Amino acid sequence: MKPRAWLARHALGLWFLGIAALGFIRWWMKVGREASSAQAPDAMLWLAGSITMATIGLVALWRSR
Repeated sequence: MKPRAWLARHALGLWFLGIAALGFIRWWMKVGREASSAQAPDAMLWLAGSITMATIGLVALWRSR
């Protein structure tokens, strides 16, 4: 399979995984800045959203096999 065809077929899953990675980085920056903010509602929303996006991305990649 050509690399371009592979990328086109898996683009949506990779996009969701990229969004999840950005969310994980944002969560990690918030926790690293203030250790007491690990349980803050906004940090937990970043983490929950990142886990959700990663799950959606993995499912999209799995379905596009």
